[in-house]
Amino acid sequence: MGKSFSSLDEVAVKAQKAVIKAENESLSDEDRQQALLEKQIALTKLMTLLMERIKVELPKPGNVGLSEYIYEETLQNIYLYICKNIGKYNSDYSVMAWVKFLLKKRKNNVFNWLNWDGKVSYIDKGLNKDGDEYERNPLESYQPPSLNPLPSEKLIEFIKEDPEGLLASKLFKKNPQASFQAILLKKNEECKTWEEITQELNLGKTHGPIYSFYSRCCDEFSPYFKKYL
Repeated sequence: MGKSFSSLDEVAVKAQKAVIKAENESLSDEDRQQALLEKQIALTKLMTLLMERIKVELPKPGNVGLSEYIYEETLQNIYLYICKNIGKYNSDYSVMAWVKFLLKKRKNNVFNWLNWDGKVSYIDKGLNKDGDEYERNPLESYQPPSLNPLPSEKLIEFIKEDPEGLLASKLFKKNPQASFQAILLKKNEECKTWEEITQELNLGKTHGPIYSFYSRCCDEFSPYFKKYL
C-alpha cells in the first residue's frame, strides 16, 4: 500500500502527459488511437490508486444513511472532475491536496456535513522568499486552473421541495424555526458551522444536542432520500 501511495502523484503526471498527447491534433490516425489507449490505461491506473488512498484518508462515515449517500455522490463527482481536468493538474501539489481542496471548497461543504474536519489536515513544506523553510496548508493556498465547485444541486432542490413534508415537520425540541429541513439547508447550502446554526436558531449554549438530533434524522430519513434520489 505504501508503494501505491508514494507513486500516486507520479501516476497523475503520467496521466496528464497521456491526456495532453491524446489531444494533439497533429498525430496520425494510428498514433492517435495509440495515444487514446495510453490515456485510458493511465486514467484507469490513476483512479485505482486514488480510490485506495481515499479509503484510508477519507473513509466512509460509520453511520449508514444520508451521510453515506453524500459520501458516495461526492466521490463520484470528484473522480469525474479529476478525469476531465487531469491535463491541468499542478504537480507542485499532491493529488490528495487537490482532492481535499475540491471537497473543502465545493458548495455542498461535504467536510462539515460528514464531520471529516479532524481527518483532513494536510501540511507540506515550502520555502519563503528568503529561502527559509515553513509549513503551508494546500487547502488554503492551492489554486487549480479551473475550479468546479461541484454543487449537489439535485440534493439541495430535494431538501427545499420536501415532497412529503417530512423534513419540515421534524422539529428540534418543538421549535418551529429548527426543523430538520432548515438545519439541512443551513448546513448544506449556506455552509454554516454547528456553532453558527446553534446561535442563529437560539438552540442553547452548545451544539452537541442539535448535532445529535441531526445525526438521528439522517438515519431516520435515509429511506426518504433514497426514494426520491
